[in-house]
Amino acid sequence: MDEVAYRGVTVSGPSSEPAITERATGRDEDFPPAGPARVRATALAVHRTASKIAEGVGAGEAGVVARVGSRTVSHRASDRERRRTSGGTSGGESRRADGAAGGEEPVRRIRLETLVQIQVPTPGRPVPLLWQWAGADPVAALRSAAAQVAGELRAASAAVPLEAEFTGTVVLAPEVAVHFVHETLGHSLEADNYRDYAARSGLELGTRVGTEALTVLDGPAEGLETSYRCDDEGTLATATPLVDAGTVAGVMTDAAEAARQGLPRTGNGRRSFGAELVQPRMSALRVAVGATPSADLIRSVRRGLYCRGAWGGGSVEEMFVVRPAYAEWIEDGELTGVLVRRLDIKGRKTAALRELREVADDPVVFNPVTGCGKNGQELPVSVESPSMAFGRLTVMPMRGASAN
Repeated sequence: MDEVAYRGVTVSGPSSEPAITERATGRDEDFPPAGPARVRATALAVHRTASKIAEGVGAGEAGVVARVGSRTVSHRASDRERRRTSGGTSGGESRRADGAAGGEEPVRRIRLETLVQIQVPTPGRPVPLLWQWAGADPVAALRSAAAQVAGELRAASAAVPLEAEFTGTVVLAPEVAVHFVHETLGHSLEADNYRDYAARSGLELGTRVGTEALTVLDGPAEGLETSYRCDDEGTLATATPLVDAGTVAGVMTDAAEAARQGLPRTGNGRRSFGAELVQPRMSALRVAVGATPSADLIRSVRRGLYCRGAWGGGSVEEMFVVRPAYAEWIEDGELTGVLVRRLDIKGRKTAALRELREVADDPVVFNPVTGCGKNGQELPVSVESPSMAFGRLTVMPMRGASAN
């Protein structure tokens, strides 16, 4: 993704008289249809919306900062890669049997990026909450996420740190489930990681890894901001089944790993702006909608944790960690109102996947502004997932957790 121009507006302070800071690179004509007036108006609207959410839970509006940026980006293969994949042709598009798109011209588009930070006043020190969205109409996206954001704000004030390790039934809300799928399956089924560790750790092609309710794909999809037509090597993007009804069905490849392992080219050769190295990377990851009503996931739990909000996650080979913003105890199929925070879900990827019991019918899209890191490169990866219920996961207090 090549940055052409950027315009950003930051709005902070009380919504009645907010402070506004602007910065830009490039000319105004580089930005249509997301020109300076639209970016400024969007930033003000996002700030007002976030302030109302904060006020509604008593968090106050002075701690709200909204940043909206308009970035003109282009997506293309390098000239060297275009010559290699097209056989030296130029102009127009020629398709080859291996999926390469020869002569692909740069495709430019406008990307709106929104970051909202709310400082929640708590005893000791403020707790920051971060909400982000890339794509059109961030105001509508924030309004649709209002309940989630309000829940995180309340939890920042009312939740207590998890005191002891818990192993048992865990339900993940969509915003946590997206990180679970990203870390356990997404990274593992990138072709270089598949070769290095995933195939021998229980995620080999054709292996059953969990319930038939689980189907996962990567590739272009409506609503997922990181979808693209062809990757940074000029290969046409494809909808790649990764897990089909609980069985590993595909691997995401770039050209080099496809040739090395004898796998199809899937259009997942990506690199961050300014980098030379192309790597097999997720693009737009999604979990197919399940058949279980989301409310039933909780009703069936005798004792467990319902995890909400997402601070992120990580993985090292066979191990993963996902960090929810908070969790609520479930007793006899009911949410108790008892909230805990500063907790991590940890374990071995394949063991956790085998504990997946149900996939719900409430998918939510996560279009991040910040990137996913791999070998020093960061790239955004959109993810869509419904809620998920697991028979047995391990939830641990964050290392160094304290009352604050």
